[in-house]
Amino acid sequence: MRMMKRVAVSILAAAMALSLMTACGGGDAPSAPETPSNPGTSQGEEKKDDSTDSKPEDKKDPPAESKPEDKKDEEVADGSTIEFNKSRTYKWVQEYGSAKKVYIKVEPVKPASQVIVCTESVADGRKSYTKVTYKDGKAAETLVDLSQNNVVNQYELYSNQKIAIMKSHPVTVTNPDDNTVLDPETTYTVKKTTRVINAIPYYTEAITMEDKDAKRTETQMFCYDSTGSLVYLVSSPDTADEQIVHIQCSKSIPDSAILSIPNGWSVYTVTYGASYNDKTVKDQNGHELTDEEKEALEKKIGGTI
Repeated sequence: MRMMKRVAVSILAAAMALSLMTACGGGDAPSAPETPSNPGTSQGEEKKDDSTDSKPEDKKDPPAESKPEDKKDEEVADGSTIEFNKSRTYKWVQEYGSAKKVYIKVEPVKPASQVIVCTESVADGRKSYTKVTYKDGKAAETLVDLSQNNVVNQYELYSNQKIAIMKSHPVTVTNPDDNTVLDPETTYTVKKTTRVINAIPYYTEAITMEDKDAKRTETQMFCYDSTGSLVYLVSSPDTADEQIVHIQCSKSIPDSAILSIPNGWSVYTVTYGASYNDKTVKDQNGHELTDEEKEALEKKIGGTI
């Protein structure tokens, strides 16, 4: 289900594909709502007005009845429907989806025995970096560069060997600077609820997303802590397929993120022919690798090119 369109949100979707959505986004999570205030005249001032003699013509008309304030998040009863554009999740998606720099860390909670133990994703403008850490301690790193119009340069990174394998393919980008993050063809229905995870209750928005194009409907739960930060995402809630991930979000990018190939690395470019097996590999000097050199490179990186 498409929900986001920008690079920043695309990597969020990729991270959540660890067990969840194929869509989601926004900046710093909305802060916890403040306690409603009750502005107006103090009791002392009211008494002063009552004790003051005034002529009938001097009396002011009573103030117009004020419009009731919208209920704050915590005041909304479980099971109540919330307008999507007033939900915490909408604000979160809008903020992170339009942010130029985003860091998101996703860790599976349920089931706990997944092969992937952590996914870290970074977006900086039209570049994104993803690191997937597996249960055996190994990691897969990828850099995606959309700086060139209508071309995607994807680098498979091997930090220990200081090697990058680049693969390019064309892509149609009608408006690369489009900040739209929500799919207009999707209907979002939000219900407020409370979800308890690890014995802690969380303010939760259960969002049902109906994709009219794909004729598909799914529900996700977005769980927020007392500060208003998104901390858990639940897919297929209350079913045998239920999955939960813990989420950390920031607009600060860690120094460990690789958003450009470091100096001293060896870069190899892969070009495909008519089929997947019909490919050529060249080093940064333009030398085309022989079959023996390809095998040696694959042995060095511990995988196939």
